[in-house]
Amino acid sequence: MRKKGILLYSGGLDSLIAARLLLDQGIELTGLYCVLPFVPPHTNPATLEAAKMAAQINLPLEYHRLGREYLDIIKNPPHGYGKEMNPCVDCKIYFMKIAGRLMREEDAAFVATGEVVGQRPMSQLKNTMRHIEKESGLQDYLLRPLSAKILAPTRAEREGIVDRERLLDINGRGRKRQMALAEEYGIQQYQSPAGGCFFTDPYIAGRVRDLVDHQPGFTAVDTYLLTVGRHLRPSPSAKIIVARNSDENDILEEYREGAACMIIPGFRGPLALVTGDPRPEDITLGARVIARYGKFGNGPGVLEIHEGEDSVRTLEISEPADDAVIDSMRI
Repeated sequence: MRKKGILLYSGGLDSLIAARLLLDQGIELTGLYCVLPFVPPHTNPATLEAAKMAAQINLPLEYHRLGREYLDIIKNPPHGYGKEMNPCVDCKIYFMKIAGRLMREEDAAFVATGEVVGQRPMSQLKNTMRHIEKESGLQDYLLRPLSAKILAPTRAEREGIVDRERLLDINGRGRKRQMALAEEYGIQQYQSPAGGCFFTDPYIAGRVRDLVDHQPGFTAVDTYLLTVGRHLRPSPSAKIIVARNSDENDILEEYREGAACMIIPGFRGPLALVTGDPRPEDITLGARVIARYGKFGNGPGVLEIHEGEDSVRTLEISEPADDAVIDSMRI
């Protein structure tokens, strides 16, 4: 079997170190980068920071943009959520299944990850790691170079494709050894060890929870827009997204397709998208929220309501929304 492997690559320090450990053994390694739905849908993944970090060590990447199947896991993860809306175990199983398919397509010998035993409480305890390996169909083919010496030898190690003696025995949450190795390898750029997935961020997780509860058929665009603007829930069937700056105005304009309507002020102010199935009063409230954050003046104010490509009507309001009302709707 060829000395070829697939590395499930995140752009983090651990996956970079794992890659170097294998590349230094002369293994033909391909990194698999799964593009989360929080990345703007039309972004070329080769321009992402993770790609620039991989270039430091000459690691070629394959990209897999996560779609409907992954969103269904977020909506209903078989192994449940972590502290927030992070389905870590099911995410890991899903990513490894994708890596396993690529391994077979490329006739590679193994799949590797940057996982460290004991580093993350939900997905990197030994029992959980064995369970994930089994569920992903990668038993005996899943190599964790940073902790290999405290785990059972894999097929690639037993067959001499990978030299086990040149792998590591890291255990626990500390990162000192990885950071020392990064300096030794000349890896100057890597994601902060304190960084994490958006699903673990309490601020974003609340928006994910609201999306799952109110819009079960949500799309990748809906997920990406969770990172953009102010999100307000005026009624169970509607949501208002109000831009916070001109850049977010552009984003809402670009991804308006599929929204119930876009509200554009006739005065200086932010744009707003209204999604779902809004009532007339929800749209009026969205216009009043725009007035609160825009240069409304003494009123009345006129706004355009764009409902579809050709349907445009005007709406006149006399006063902006009250801060207490906005706070009561805030997601």
